[in-house]
Amino acid sequence: MEFEAFKNTIMDLVSKEVEDRGLEGISMKLTTVESPDGMTDRLMVSVDDSKMSMAFRLKEIYQSVEDGEDIDHAVFKMVNTIEDNISFVKEKEQDVKSFISDYEKVKDNTYLRLIPGDSPILKSTPHRMIEDMALVVNVHLDSFSDEHGKSCVVVTKPLMEMYGIDETQLFADAEKNSLANEPIVFKPLLDMVKDLISKDEIPNPEDVGIVTYIATNQSGFQGAAVAGYPDFCEKAAEAIGGSFYMLPSSVHEFILIKDDGTPKAKDLNRMIKNVNETVLEPRDVLAAQCYHYDAKAKVLETGLNYAQRTQQRKGGAR
Repeated sequence: MEFEAFKNTIMDLVSKEVEDRGLEGISMKLTTVESPDGMTDRLMVSVDDSKMSMAFRLKEIYQSVEDGEDIDHAVFKMVNTIEDNISFVKEKEQDVKSFISDYEKVKDNTYLRLIPGDSPILKSTPHRMIEDMALVVNVHLDSFSDEHGKSCVVVTKPLMEMYGIDETQLFADAEKNSLANEPIVFKPLLDMVKDLISKDEIPNPEDVGIVTYIATNQSGFQGAAVAGYPDFCEKAAEAIGGSFYMLPSSVHEFILIKDDGTPKAKDLNRMIKNVNETVLEPRDVLAAQCYHYDAKAKVLETGLNYAQRTQQRKGGAR
C-alpha cells in the first residue's frame, strides 16, 4: 500500500475502532506538521473542544506495517493510547496553558536541545548553529508527561517574545539548567562501535586499538545537546586523550572516536548514513556526517573539511 492511501486507511480504521469502543467526543484529522526532524505527516486526535491534541506520526506507523506488523494491531495500539489519554487531555489542558505561558514557571525547566540544521522550525525558533546542527531550547513538561513518553516544547520566537525575554537570557537559563541537571557523561563504548562498523569500511577498532566513547547527558534524553555545552570539545579531548571524530549516532548521543590516523571521514559518513536509514526513527536522526575536533588547534569542523584541510597541508609541505 502506498503511503498516501495508508494515511486514509489508518484514519478510517482508527475511527471505526474508536466507535466500536464507544469512545465519545473524539475527532480526528490528517495534517502535516513542522517538527525538529522535518515535515511530518500526523494523525491529530482531539477530545471534545480541547485545544490539546494527541499526535501520531504516520510515517513511523507505516514503516512498522511495511516491516510486517499487522495493521489491525497497529490500530489497536493507537486506540489504546487514545483511550488511556482522554482523561489526561481533559484534566491537564488548563494546567499546561497556565504553565507554558508563565516564564517564571518555565525557566527552571528549559534545557538545550540539538536538532538538524535544516529543520523547518528554525525560521521561527531562536537557535545557534554548531556546524550543520542547530542548538535550540526545550521546555520539559515533566509534570505533564506520562508512561507514554516525555513531553517537551521547543521555544519559538513568538513564545520567547510573550515571555518578554531575549535570546541571551533564554539560552543562559537553558544552559544553567542543562549543566546542573543534565551534566555531560562520557562512557567508553568500544563494543558499540564494533557492532556498527563493518570490516570493509574501516579496520576493526579492537584490532587497531581505536579508543571510543559515547558522549551524552545524565538522562540520555536529547543527550546530543552536550555538544553545545561550554568547553565540551576540550573536555571530550581530555577524556579521550586528544583529537577525535564525533559521530551523531542519534539526537540522544554522539560516538567519539580518537583520531589516531586510522578512521577516515568518508568511511564514517557511510556508516552514519547506513545507521540513519536502517536503524533510527526519523525523529532521532541528527546529522548525516561526522565531525572532527583538532585538540591542538581547538577547531571543530566537519570530518570532510578536516580531511580536505589536512590533504592541502600535506600537499603544501612537499
